[in-house]
Amino acid sequence: MSVEPSDHSWFRNFHGGFLLEGYTLTLVRGLSPQTFLDRLSADLQGDVAGFDAFVTRDRDFQDDQADWGEYMLVGATLVPGKDADWVLALEINGGIELQTDAISHATAGTRAVSHFRSPNAMSLFSWWEDGELRTRFEGPLHRDGSTPDELVDLMHQVGFDFEDGGCSVENYIALAEELTGVRVTPDVLENSTYSIGIVEIPAEEWKGVVIDITDAHGTRTHVELPNPTHEQH
Repeated sequence: MSVEPSDHSWFRNFHGGFLLEGYTLTLVRGLSPQTFLDRLSADLQGDVAGFDAFVTRDRDFQDDQADWGEYMLVGATLVPGKDADWVLALEINGGIELQTDAISHATAGTRAVSHFRSPNAMSLFSWWEDGELRTRFEGPLHRDGSTPDELVDLMHQVGFDFEDGGCSVENYIALAEELTGVRVTPDVLENSTYSIGIVEIPAEEWKGVVIDITDAHGTRTHVELPNPTHEQH
């Protein structure tokens, strides 16, 4: 029996919906938290007990940054899956999976899934195998990666809307559970001990803007506008 998205309706009310303001959750099979952080080249910062302590540490850390986003704080804890233990990594807002190459190295020889939501309600789901991005998508209709269609059956099973292209954070969490066997619960997030690391987000030169819009009729407009000041080679 497939996981039901409604199994994860708790997420919307967790700490008053705090994580809906921006988070990244990543699950990586078979690594210890310390090994995962080492693979990210993280600067280790010790452990904190519980979600509140992690949020406080993250808030203090971000307040000390001159420019938000130059570094990200990640907390990693061990959780049981169906056939193995997994690392659950948590970021408030996030950026490591999207803005660095570290996740490719971190997933060498193993599987990882990650889902992300930004403060402006952009969301993404990513599936990695042995350092390779297999599938990434925001909504179910437009998927990227080396095997963009491999998860379609599972996506149908956990309630993704292939008619309107809609999805929810509950769909993401249910799909992650199908791929990992890990059930993320309020207790897991609330009471875990998180090993903390700081990961540098390298600055990237702005090369252009991508406009990607799907209208109410399902028509997609995808335009890439280069930065006119970017040197062409």
